[in-house]
Amino acid sequence: MSSEGQSYYEEGVKLETSGDVAGAFEAFRRSAKANPRIAAPYVGLARILTRNRQRKDAISCLERAVSCEPTNVSVRTILGQTLAEDGQLEASQTAFEAVLNVTPSAPAALLGLGSVYEDLGDRAAATDAYRQLLLAHPDNAEGLAGLLTVTGGDALNDAVREAHAQLKKADDQDAALIGYALGKALARAGDTDGAFDALSAANEARCRDAGPFDRGAFDRRIERLCEIFSSHFFEDRRGGGEQSDRSVFVVGLPRSGTTLTEQILSAHGQVYGAGELDLLTDLATGLPDRLGRANPPWPDAAADLTPSHVRGIGRDYLGRIAQLAPETASRVIDKQPLNFWNLGLVAAALPNARIVHCRRDIRDCGLSIFSENFTPDQRWATDLSNIAHYWRGYRRLMQHWRDVSSLRILDMNYEDLVIDLEGQSRRLLDFVDLPWDQSVLDFHTSDRAVQTPSRWQVRQPLYQSSRGRWRTYEARLGPLIAAAEEA
Repeated sequence: MSSEGQSYYEEGVKLETSGDVAGAFEAFRRSAKANPRIAAPYVGLARILTRNRQRKDAISCLERAVSCEPTNVSVRTILGQTLAEDGQLEASQTAFEAVLNVTPSAPAALLGLGSVYEDLGDRAAATDAYRQLLLAHPDNAEGLAGLLTVTGGDALNDAVREAHAQLKKADDQDAALIGYALGKALARAGDTDGAFDALSAANEARCRDAGPFDRGAFDRRIERLCEIFSSHFFEDRRGGGEQSDRSVFVVGLPRSGTTLTEQILSAHGQVYGAGELDLLTDLATGLPDRLGRANPPWPDAAADLTPSHVRGIGRDYLGRIAQLAPETASRVIDKQPLNFWNLGLVAAALPNARIVHCRRDIRDCGLSIFSENFTPDQRWATDLSNIAHYWRGYRRLMQHWRDVSSLRILDMNYEDLVIDLEGQSRRLLDFVDLPWDQSVLDFHTSDRAVQTPSRWQVRQPLYQSSRGRWRTYEARLGPLIAAAEEA
């Protein structure tokens, strides 16, 4: 790298570390211009673009970096990871395999490949990838967690023994990863007490690592949204949004049936399932930029939106999903469950959107949340009392949207869906104004990639065992049982 390019690159790293994203991007751009055949500046640009949720542009930069340095396995690994995050699973698989052709035991590539195979529904290939990883790196916690998830039989017994051994020496981060997977593995094996003990230990480790849930901040957030998005807010902006009815939002608590609902709808010939999109969150947090000032942030900035602003938000959202979905799709599903936080923006900007609200018995849903390895920022998910508190707040917010907006919201109860698949599927299609399509009943045969914790469940015919599962753990679910009794 030339001295000029090196100087710009080092400046970019310093600015990125200090939080000056715009300055870092410009420095990396100048470094790339000075040294167009060096990968590092393009990787720097890709980091900034990924941080800004511009994955397509980030992938273009990483592909340029690979063309500069074809044997750089680190760059190819980052490309594979970014492609997977963007849902381009076959391309991601190719990128990881290219790394392994050069470095057969590269841990990040083997781990990425195992995850891609899981997303594609290939359990055998995923198992093989995780085994290769552990043969080369026996203490790899992510690889062991992956193997516990996909393997069975005697191999599962071996993995359980290894998990217990590793937990004796693991730090909190690794203990959480292994513990969640161990809990699920023990539950599959019928050891319910051992499963709950493992899950409790995993959640305690995650809480120590990520920090406690701030109930006060959570309550204030809901209160502020209710204050800003009043009935007067929507009356003052009536007619300002885009009138398209193409968008369908599937919302609810995690583990409430959102993936199942999306899979059923996506099996229809006129529907495109876009997965869990961050578009609404991006548009919400970007409101200050739209208003031409730095403060106040979301949600306070929403108070100053004009009809013209909300029309622009609706247009931007529709433009983004048009880039994802084929033109033949008359409905596009965004199944980010936590979009229930952003329904005020939907009501203003996309008033003809449909909202499918997935609901599930809090005892089953809360137990499933407690069992899941969510991202560390979901601090509420590591404690049964906090899960119950979060559930109460989410219910209050959903009722608020019903009370003050004209959104069309369909409650889809998980328990009803698993009992009466055809009847509830017909109800779903009627709600989104689509004709009956028998293929929705065969949703589990779809070859769509599924990148959520429900990836394995939705590839099976509908089963009843997830309904009333809480009874197996009844003696240990006091906060969830109390919440259910209140409701």
